[in-house]
Amino acid sequence: MNKPSCKIAHIIFKQSMSSTLRQNTVALFVFLFSALVLVSAYLGWSATSTVNSIYSDATVYLQSSGSAIPSNPVNDKSPLNFLRNMTIYIGLIGALSAIVIGYQLISVDRKNGVLPLIGTRIGNARSYLIGKLAALAVTLSCITLISAFIAVITLLLLPSVSITASQWIQLSAFLFLGVAYMFFFGVLAIASTALAKTESVALLVPVTIWLTLTFIFPSLTSNIHPTAAINPIASLAPAPDSAFFSFFSVVLAPFSFAENFKILSAYFLDYLPQRVQFPIFELIAFLGNVLFATVLAIISLLKLKQEKGEFYV
Repeated sequence: MNKPSCKIAHIIFKQSMSSTLRQNTVALFVFLFSALVLVSAYLGWSATSTVNSIYSDATVYLQSSGSAIPSNPVNDKSPLNFLRNMTIYIGLIGALSAIVIGYQLISVDRKNGVLPLIGTRIGNARSYLIGKLAALAVTLSCITLISAFIAVITLLLLPSVSITASQWIQLSAFLFLGVAYMFFFGVLAIASTALAKTESVALLVPVTIWLTLTFIFPSLTSNIHPTAAINPIASLAPAPDSAFFSFFSVVLAPFSFAENFKILSAYFLDYLPQRVQFPIFELIAFLGNVLFATVLAIISLLKLKQEKGEFYV
């Protein structure tokens, strides 16, 4: 990309970030997501403190009675296990936040007449899409950094817990995974908003896809009910021994984006029911879906007629 195009993309990026940060809906989702992560961190810290307190009292009693002292239950599981609820928060609030942000990035320009102005004055669709995708990626990264900060402070404050270098790497991989998960829904919203003729359809399509991937696909592949789908442990239940579920678990596996995210998250945060080899198939399918959604957003933005970008009423 030449220097003028880079400058245009930077201007669009700054305008997009400014417009996004002014949206009350976006601010509400960010606040809610941060609050839930903070509550999850507190619950993990509180549970660890309670177990440690009980263990200390039990140790004193066992020593006085001459009994053998078992190991501390806190040390029997990975400390990353206490952050497992972040998987659900990213899958629910994080994904919805990404959809709203992606929708706002394009809809604001279409509604306020900015898009036709860009099309007639600048006429550079490539710079426009780079600026928009960069704004989405940076916004989602900032949201994730907030949760990362809370998670790191929580792990450092957990009593009687030490974090290894490999566990810090696993946490970093999980956070990167979370950004990619939200980015998937964000670019879907961008593609939908760029192609849709009405505002309602622009927002309805990505929300419908999110509902399908989060609740319907798990029901078809593993008989996981909606209430279990928002439980990080219950959502990992194996599929029933049935021809119906066996068929759909194979057919829908490459497209089960939410399920693949949960399996990968469980691996990185050490709460898989049993330790298995790295889920390489789930990772390939996950990255393939993200790549497909990104390409779809790029094509949609390139096809967007900037000179006539308003929604139909």
